[in-house]
Amino acid sequence: MLLNSLKGTFLKTGKKKPKIHPHLMIKTGNLTGRLLGFLFLLMWAVPLTGFTQAPVPEVTLSETKIFTGEQFTLSIEVESSGTHSMQIPSLPDFDGARVLSANPSRSTSISIVNGRTTRTTSYIFTLIATEKGSYSVPPINVEIDGEVQQTRPVSFEVVEKGNLSQNGPRNPDIFVQVELDENEPVTGQQIVASVVLYFKQGIEVTSFQPSFGWTTDGFWKEELENISQPRAESTILDGERYRKATLLRYALFPSRSGDLTLSEYGLNVGMRTQRNRNDPFGSFFGSGTNQRRVELTSDPMELTIRSLPEREPSVRLNAVGDINVERTVNKSRIEAGETFELQTTVSGEGNIPLLRRPEYTLPEQVETFTPRETSNIEREGLTIRGEKVFTQQLVTRTPGNISIPEERVAVFNPESRGYSYITLPAIDLEVIPSPTASADNRQPGTILQPVTGLAVWYSASERDIFNRTWFWVLITLPAVVVIAGWIRKRYIERLMTDTTFRRSEYAEQTAAERMEQARTKLQEDDDTKEIYNLIHKSLSGFVSDKLGLPEAGVSDEVLLKKVKEQSVNGQTLQSARYILDKCNTISYAPSGGRDDIEADIDKAEKLIKELKKAL
Repeated sequence: MLLNSLKGTFLKTGKKKPKIHPHLMIKTGNLTGRLLGFLFLLMWAVPLTGFTQAPVPEVTLSETKIFTGEQFTLSIEVESSGTHSMQIPSLPDFDGARVLSANPSRSTSISIVNGRTTRTTSYIFTLIATEKGSYSVPPINVEIDGEVQQTRPVSFEVVEKGNLSQNGPRNPDIFVQVELDENEPVTGQQIVASVVLYFKQGIEVTSFQPSFGWTTDGFWKEELENISQPRAESTILDGERYRKATLLRYALFPSRSGDLTLSEYGLNVGMRTQRNRNDPFGSFFGSGTNQRRVELTSDPMELTIRSLPEREPSVRLNAVGDINVERTVNKSRIEAGETFELQTTVSGEGNIPLLRRPEYTLPEQVETFTPRETSNIEREGLTIRGEKVFTQQLVTRTPGNISIPEERVAVFNPESRGYSYITLPAIDLEVIPSPTASADNRQPGTILQPVTGLAVWYSASERDIFNRTWFWVLITLPAVVVIAGWIRKRYIERLMTDTTFRRSEYAEQTAAERMEQARTKLQEDDDTKEIYNLIHKSLSGFVSDKLGLPEAGVSDEVLLKKVKEQSVNGQTLQSARYILDKCNTISYAPSGGRDDIEADIDKAEKLIKELKKAL
């Protein structure tokens, strides 16, 4: 329509249509097309720039399982990217709880992520649970910018305090237990074992570490990714209010069927009494009094491991999980007597570390050598994934065409409780005669002739001086001394001229001096923050000196990334992250006692020795 309108305006003028050069017409047409495209995009973009999604109110409860007579909070939150007018909401009456105050408290928080500002407004009501049962908070009317919106209902349950523990012993104030996501797995199936710490209100946990190695007889164990700062959440256990925190997680793979016992897990915990006992939502790490360390041990667990079901005729691999299998050869045309490789690649999520080498049916004229296997295992979240490669060296000495027959591989899926079968296609090989072998067959044999002559005997005393060991020692000793002196001189010159090399050579000595200063300040009851600052400088300085990084201005994340690039094992990398994080957070987190600080110094010294081997 825009083109027609312009054309009509031009004709109304009555002027003669001018001649336009063809090249000029093309350029004018391109310009017009671009202008129209820009106007089209502009017409669509203008309405979208002023469009903002209306904020939606949400209701959250501090607890969803509450004791009778226990207080809890109900929050109405509105999150938006702009400014909105919001009327103070009022709660309707509902069963199971009573509002203590009709006037809620109001809070506003602002966060900026990637340049986008988000404002969250919360209205918080305090309620008290009245009688046991299962209830629901009905939809609440919230007026935003003159428009009334409703929240979604939220369910909660009220129970009587202690009524679940009357017939049995009460749980201790703090204890640890191992929780499994599967109690009756099959052989090779992954189980996630979580080390969970339970503790009552009024107790604060300052530190934790495994007190001894966890033996898992009958299971293959892999440590999963763990968060550096565990978060505690409120829960009800056997009729009592507890806080619980998942500290560590492991992946367990049963290696045999039957009844297996998972041994106890030992944990050394630093704890103290919380100052403010009325705060049920305190942080996992906080301040307090009556600090002490306790040794906790979980109860052993009995598990029944089921055998894998019978499978159809197929190659035995013992694969359990979401796994794929491929089979290839490095060459399809070979000479007789030449080796070639048959490679099987197994990848995916599941029991990759436990997979066994597949046994294929091979032609009679093919000889096999000792196979080899390589693996690359990754731990992401709660899964173990990766790849395992089995390589067989094969050789055939008979020319002609041969074929490695087709095979089927069975993979057990724990979710569907059944097998899936993967078909590996047949592999055809062309074997050509070896030219060297035919040449060797035509070569006449060599006739050996006897050697005759006069034999001369020498006694040991008549040996030449050049055959004596001491002669060559005396000859070479001056040269060795000269070379050693030259190497020593070059070493000293490099120490004096190359700053990076000098830092690397003295990295361990510098770190040891800083750790000794930290121990001295600990004996003198000096500032705890200064002690942890020395620990941080010792560890970060050692890594920077060994890797030639700048002496200052390098963040911990960069240090850890550089350490990871040196193929440092996961446990050492995790220990380094833990110590650096603790040293950084000590400025606003409460400090531990003398035993905790001394234990951290020992950990840092041990970690530096481990890093020395890798760096």
